[in-house]
Amino acid sequence: MAQALLCAGLDPDDPDATTLVVVVAEQADHQERAAARLGSYGYEGEDCLYLARTDGWAERRLDGELLTVDIVAYPALLKGLEADPGGFAERSSSDPAALRLLRVEARVDAAAYERASEVTLLLTAPAGSPAEEAVALVRSGEDLPLVMAPPPE
Repeated sequence: MAQALLCAGLDPDDPDATTLVVVVAEQADHQERAAARLGSYGYEGEDCLYLARTDGWAERRLDGELLTVDIVAYPALLKGLEADPGGFAERSSSDPAALRLLRVEARVDAAAYERASEVTLLLTAPAGSPAEEAVALVRSGEDLPLVMAPPPE
């Protein structure tokens, strides 16, 4: 099951920065599989992959302590992910042409969330692995996160 958590120490330029991380399983349901495959469309940066906003992004909202994160992408991208766009009925709240691939909810400290950077890191882990293991692999440099920007304006 996908998880969202706030982590510190993932930004080498600002080790004290808080970052929102979404961890998905490679072999889970079609929603997590599609989100996990987004990395194949990321372009390589320094110690990370970036997903262009013209392909997809992360939408976030906080209601009290309940954080909701939607991972969205355009239907054309789903064909390359070997995902049937018909399996994704929900639309993006910021652009109805984009489809919601995955929704993750988590209880977070509102003050910690307010300090979080605007980007969301998407990590992929084997099914059944704790999210913290995926975060540890990124910290050690053994795995690259996919950096997802907020919605285009």
